Amino acid sequence: MKRLMMAGLFLVLVAGCNEHGDQVEVGLGKQVADYEPAETDIVNTHGDVLNLEQFEEFYGNVKNGVEDRVRIVSYTDEGDPILHDLEFDGILIHSVRDSRQDTFGNGEIMEMTCKKIEHVEDGTMAKNMYNLADCNKNDADDSVLWY
Repeated sequence: MKRLMMAGLFLVLVAGCNEHGDQVEVGLGKQVADYEPAETDIVNTHGDVLNLEQFEEFYGNVKNGVEDRVRIVSYTDEGDPILHDLEFDGILIHSVRDSRQDTFGNGEIMEMTCKKIEHVEDGTMAKNMYNLADCNKNDADDSVLWY
């Protein structure tokens, strides 16, 4: 009886190890769904930005108090996507940055709320930089888009 139970346990363990889902294992065993690009995503690949007009429309809507939302996808040097969702409710910008697919990053979701976005020309990192301002977290990365 003991051998039969051990054999059954072994089969369960082996069968469980052979399943493959549609998730990516990142970092310290963290599981995250694969990123599926959307046509409306603003994609920043090392300063080369696709759908920049989509972001400019969002920026204008924030300035004018019009509700809007965007997703900015920035790629790391290794090619991993960092997803940054911004939702403006007419008053505040709700920011959610998801770096769980960044193999060499800290693999976290950082949420904060901010009152505005500031545009900096001829910044230290790039000619055009957009940063969140007046946020509820002082030590968080406030960068939004740069090119």
